Amino acid sequence: MQDRDGHRYRTVVANGLEWTVDNLRTVHYQNGDPILNALGDDDYLMAGKNKQGAWCHMNNDAALDASYGKIYNWFAVHDPRGLAPEVEGWRIPTEEDWSSLETYFSAQMAQGEDQWERLKETFHLQYSGSRGINGAFGGFGKSGYWWKYMPLTEAAEQSWGRRILLSGEGFEPIDGFQRFGFAVRLVRTLG
Repeated sequence: MQDRDGHRYRTVVANGLEWTVDNLRTVHYQNGDPILNALGDDDYLMAGKNKQGAWCHMNNDAALDASYGKIYNWFAVHDPRGLAPEVEGWRIPTEEDWSSLETYFSAQMAQGEDQWERLKETFHLQYSGSRGINGAFGGFGKSGYWWKYMPLTEAAEQSWGRRILLSGEGFEPIDGFQRFGFAVRLVRTLG
């Protein structure tokens, strides 16, 4: 898969869905408009206050980009200009997509020990951390967070995405706020 900016992404198939196994790295919406690069805490806070899409590197360290991708706020993920190349059928994962992936993981892990490590490697699951609503970074090397597609019309009690913890085996549903910064994976239905 290739994004608007020319970055290429590896993919893997699970339960009839094709997933990117690299975190998104684009800095443009699909129509070519730039997404705000919110470097400082003030920029990040202002983007959230103004309900504006924003991205950043984890810990504002561009050297992490190739391995960990970028962090995006909810507004960037849900902007109608789109992050995913919809022409090719790619989209932000829905709750159903994440549930399907979790079912696949559960079936694989039932096959024996060390399956979680194999799945983490196959799906390139990394502990890329997140950015909080105050702009502070956290969890790098200890947790990984990914958005799901969740329009405002969905109940706030629902999960906002998924996370993995260094101490766990598998995904956990997470709650959040629109001003949080999480990584993004893309998915599409095959067939």
